[in-house]
Amino acid sequence: MAVPRALYRALGAAEEAVAMALLVGIVAVVALQVVGRYLLTNPFIWPEEVTRLMLVWLTFIGGAAVTRRGAHIAVDLLLEALPDGGRRVLGVVVNLVTGAVFAFVACLAARLADNVATLPLAATRWSMAVMVWPAAAGCALIALHAIVRTGAGVRRP
Repeated sequence: MAVPRALYRALGAAEEAVAMALLVGIVAVVALQVVGRYLLTNPFIWPEEVTRLMLVWLTFIGGAAVTRRGAHIAVDLLLEALPDGGRRVLGVVVNLVTGAVFAFVACLAARLADNVATLPLAATRWSMAVMVWPAAAGCALIALHAIVRTGAGVRRP
């Protein structure tokens, strides 16, 4: 049982490292775009598209990292009014529903990525699928974290 926990912790660390790298990358590419636009006679055409792509990846990978930590914004008025047993049951239900919904969305996103794989992006000419795969990967990770949190909620309040 120690190996899966270590793998799960490593997955969480990787998610956070990727999110931080994407944030640094966005800052660097935007700075390059500003320099290119104001100091060069012919500005680059690709930074806007690459920045948008990195922002999409950051959104979904960051969402997975936040789900793993249980740090999403939530209205917990009902949760706080319940006794401990009710909190546990509601937490399990919320995590099960979250896991099911995000697993379904991950499947839909993977099918969409497959359908748009032959379409190119305008500036970079990369496959349009690179804009959709973050949704599939991020939603799958969010579903995984929700299910793991469900198991943790069943074992302890």
